[in-house]
Amino acid sequence: MSRLKGKIAIVTGASRRRGIGTAICRTLANEGADLFFTHFSSYDKNVIHYDDAEEDWSEQLSQELRKFGVRAENMELDLSGNDSFSRLLDEVEARMGLPTILVNNATYSVDVDFRQLNHDILDAHYGVNVRGTCMLSVEFARRLEGKHGGRIINMVSGQDKAPMAGNIAYVTTKGAISAF
Repeated sequence: MSRLKGKIAIVTGASRRRGIGTAICRTLANEGADLFFTHFSSYDKNVIHYDDAEEDWSEQLSQELRKFGVRAENMELDLSGNDSFSRLLDEVEARMGLPTILVNNATYSVDVDFRQLNHDILDAHYGVNVRGTCMLSVEFARRLEGKHGGRIINMVSGQDKAPMAGNIAYVTTKGAISAF
């Protein structure tokens, strides 16, 4: 299919072979979209310890996506950085052109209940899940203002809809994105 031929999509958080970000990239490429994805491998390996966090996954995925006949680029990015959103969009525009699809999939999640929760843990969740997502969305919309339309998709996983006593910081920040 080629419903999205000529469109440029950004997908954040495509760091793992079996991750949601990778599945989103594959689906968009199958529909003809050119892809620019971010990854933060050190988080996947050191914070969460995913068993499918591979050092060279970003290049493997880029090569796989190109087999769909689309362009594919990537960059390692910690979305909690104050200028990460503008650096990402500048890089996408320089390498590929103006993106029209943004999928905010990157997330920060460390299982903690009320006994372990502290300001550092909450700030780490907030930096990626709220500030990173909001600022990237706002800057994306600003750059498209007055031009052709675009789409923003924010992944929230629905976990903010019910109690999750063991992951209170994650649920709180995803709830903020639902409200956003």
